[in-house]
Amino acid sequence: MESKNNNNPTDKSGVILLYISSVLFISILSSSCSTEQGQSKAPINITLAAEMSLLPATVWVAEQKGFFKKYNITLNVLEYDSGRNALESMLKDPSINISTVAQTPVVFNSFNNEPYVIFATMAYSLDDTKLLARKDHGIEKPEDLKGKKIGATVRSTGHYFLEGFLNHYNYNLQDITLIDVNASQLKSKLESGELDAITSWEPHISNAEKSLGKEKLTLLISPTPFRKDFFFTAHKDYAKKHSDRLERFLSALIDAEDYISENPEDAQIIISQRLGVKLDLIKKIWKSFTFDVSLEQSILVNLENEALWATAFFKNTKTVPNYLDFIDIKPLSKVKPHSVNLIY
Repeated sequence: MESKNNNNPTDKSGVILLYISSVLFISILSSSCSTEQGQSKAPINITLAAEMSLLPATVWVAEQKGFFKKYNITLNVLEYDSGRNALESMLKDPSINISTVAQTPVVFNSFNNEPYVIFATMAYSLDDTKLLARKDHGIEKPEDLKGKKIGATVRSTGHYFLEGFLNHYNYNLQDITLIDVNASQLKSKLESGELDAITSWEPHISNAEKSLGKEKLTLLISPTPFRKDFFFTAHKDYAKKHSDRLERFLSALIDAEDYISENPEDAQIIISQRLGVKLDLIKKIWKSFTFDVSLEQSILVNLENEALWATAFFKNTKTVPNYLDFIDIKPLSKVKPHSVNLIY
């Protein structure tokens, strides 16, 4: 009996160790197989036109952590100061395969029946877009904007945000002078006094605040949540012929999404370095963003609402498109099916 009792602990320990070893082996094998499956595919080159902001965070993390390499992708990033310019460059240049863009440029270009599709949302924010005004130009509250020169990147989210902001205070774009300015130039024109105020997104707003000093500025935030969706778009022909490439691209981004969720502090450092902005700024605005590779029904509602607004820009000569024609669910449905919730 003594011998039997003395051997029991050893037997159980051996079983436990064998079980743990088996689990670790299966885990390592699974990880190895996943990587090998990505690398066993033929190498591909993808050219991405990307806005240099926090919104494409999954791209910056996937770059730095080697997730594109994992799926045998060589990614060439072309840098832009706005999603509007990134999308329009892609539409003009067939060598650019994918662009990052928010909903407003998607809407404006959809009226021309441009040949592109949204194949995933990368992120969204409820308060990324803001209005920054100069106190020494007599602006301390929203009503002071009447008659002032306000800079915005026309046909961008800043443009749409501005009209909604003004409407909340019972006036509109006819009550101000709207100046079309590329996002990267807004800060300098506000500094020089050419503009009384600007509307834009991060990091442009915080950079302008830092440059002029908060004591000289009035920061005006939307009184109601303003949702900004940010998309990956591709040439329609490219998406049709190379759905498998978009699947691999999205797989790398999903790995990055998981990494951001599990390692937010490290992700913030990666993004700070990639964008060349202070880590304090990234931390300050971090909670404003949700990084989620998906295709939700809400994006259709937002696109249609903006399209109704945009028809006035065209003096009601345009009709609202069917935005289902501008969405390709196939790539994301293959790699993250539970994240596709569109009603057809």
